[in-house]
Amino acid sequence: MEPGHAQTTPSPGGRKLGLVLAWTISGAGVGIVLITFPFLVPAVRRFCLPFVPATDTQIRHVLSQVGGRAGKVVDLGSGDGRVVIAAAMQGHQAVGYELNPWLVLYSRWRAYRSGVYGSAKFYCKNLWKVGAVLIIWKFKRR
Repeated sequence: MEPGHAQTTPSPGGRKLGLVLAWTISGAGVGIVLITFPFLVPAVRRFCLPFVPATDTQIRHVLSQVGGRAGKVVDLGSGDGRVVIAAAMQGHQAVGYELNPWLVLYSRWRAYRSGVYGSAKFYCKNLWKVGAVLIIWKFKRR
């Protein structure tokens, strides 16, 4: 040891605080990755189809077009299910098709929480392989 320099040892409390802080930050980072991963996975597919939620204005516009008519409402690329749930809340049978299985699970959970689980259905399917080459929207006047 050099003269004039005192030897310092780290206090046990400071080391413990540092470890707790490091574990907390690491845990938060892992948690953020786990929560956002299902929503980001579609971005790395061959054909990127990003999730963009419908705005309240867009939902009102869709509902104004469907209003006063009977029939099913089909949403291709339903995302988090906002349009499907809104249509089901107005009394329509509504179906949503989505590629991302995590968004389908989230949509089903939102439909359950909204009380329209029976009239709002969500399926994890490729919209090109739903079973119809041409989808015709047919509504009957009430």
